[in-house]
Amino acid sequence: MSIGAPRLPWMSASLLALLCFAANAVQAAEAPDGQALVRTYCSGCHLEHDGVFERISSIRKTPEGWTMTLFRMHNVHGLALPEEASDAITRYLADTQGLAPSETAPSRFALERRPNAKDLDLGPDLAQMCGRCHSLARVALQRRDADDWLKHMHFHVGQFPSLEYQASGRDRPWWDIATKELPPKLGALFPLHTQAWSDWNGRTHREPTGHWVVVGHEPGGRDLVGTADIASDGKGGYTARYRLRDTAGRDVAGDSHALLYTGYEWRGRGALGGVASREVFALSEDGVRMSGRWFDPEHSEDGGDWTAVRADAPAQVVAVLPRAMKAGASGTVTIVATGVGPASSVSLGTGVTAKVVLADDGVIQAVAEVAADATTGTRTVSVGPAAGTGAFAVYRKIDQVDVQPSYAIARVGGGKVPPVTAQFEALASARDAAGVLVPLGPVPAEWSTAPFDAEAARTHDEKFGGSLDAAGRYHPAGAGPNPVREFSGNNTANLKVHARVADGASRLDGESHLIVTVQRWITTPIY
Repeated sequence: MSIGAPRLPWMSASLLALLCFAANAVQAAEAPDGQALVRTYCSGCHLEHDGVFERISSIRKTPEGWTMTLFRMHNVHGLALPEEASDAITRYLADTQGLAPSETAPSRFALERRPNAKDLDLGPDLAQMCGRCHSLARVALQRRDADDWLKHMHFHVGQFPSLEYQASGRDRPWWDIATKELPPKLGALFPLHTQAWSDWNGRTHREPTGHWVVVGHEPGGRDLVGTADIASDGKGGYTARYRLRDTAGRDVAGDSHALLYTGYEWRGRGALGGVASREVFALSEDGVRMSGRWFDPEHSEDGGDWTAVRADAPAQVVAVLPRAMKAGASGTVTIVATGVGPASSVSLGTGVTAKVVLADDGVIQAVAEVAADATTGTRTVSVGPAAGTGAFAVYRKIDQVDVQPSYAIARVGGGKVPPVTAQFEALASARDAAGVLVPLGPVPAEWSTAPFDAEAARTHDEKFGGSLDAAGRYHPAGAGPNPVREFSGNNTANLKVHARVADGASRLDGESHLIVTVQRWITTPIY
């Protein structure tokens, strides 16, 4: 794994540690009384009345949201807050004034730092009024009543006085909209009091300790399968030990140390295969499944999807790798499942024979042979009592190739700010007898770039923007100014990304749009 969100070059080590809470919170010892610390460090400005703190008690946020608030209190208002106190306050506020799982679900891409994710669609007014400076997911990952949303508008103008006069603000009565139309709308969309939070906050949540089976996928890279053992560290946090293997048969060991916020928000740091990693996972409401993303702390665009299921969960097929095989082909298939024993029989569905060659702690490998006359379509996979519908597919030919992401952003690098790469994958599909597209998963491709339009061709964007490697990763060039370019411009580019996939004698093409743009100087915990 190598990944890419630039470090803030002007930020001291202590401030960076405060901003990136996962990097230090997980190292804290037994957390002191969070409410007492709020009273000690916050009540000088936020007056307390019977345990209710002005402004603080009228907001709910994610752990990242509260961390950003504490950073602002330190950076803007000079709050002297020791790391241990900051960690404890973040944990206390996230636990008592957080968001329920259903409330964060639509916006988790922003917490998991997923690159090139499509933002929420909250309508054109919020897109222009709020989305021109940060993601709308950041708006949705906090809860306030209408009165506090109004105060939030006043805060924005006080903190950023030129806000009203920036792009997309001067063509409308910005202040009237911000103070009259948006607060009641936001109060209705994202209210302070919800049944979801009341229900979640009143429940006893299952601890994440135990034995888990794990599946991971790095876009453009490898698939990982194996197990994780999670234990309490005795200080309010957790340790995870990973015993994984990629589908090429290489062992990948690792461990991490984490805190669990709000009963389900796993935030960890550690190493996987000797490479440092950050973990942003969410436990399911029943505590049986954990999913999310791990990524390189220095390059957040580089990471992997993560799914873990308790080994003692009801028998089920968690994943099948590869996700599809061609009629007439043979090869090794890896199945991850719960509730199965080493002697379990395997079925990959109609037209496929399978023989188990290895079974180890929920990971089963089988040699599969697909009949030459097998029909295109998904199959039900079973391993002993475990079954999964649609986890595996058979196809006769590839009918469509899509490149993901369909729109991507890379950033030039230079000085203390490294480039931000963009990773592409070619995803194949086949049509079944009814004409329905059946996903087949990632396939190897030949990668190339071309100018996106006539202007990009005129300015030779393909020459200056960077290069695309054989694995589908785009590596931007260094930052400018570049004296060779027109007007000594930066090495920005507007490109098409092509993937050509071979399927026998056939060649299929897919395409994406890539913008290579300027450096990002400030990277916050939520976009």
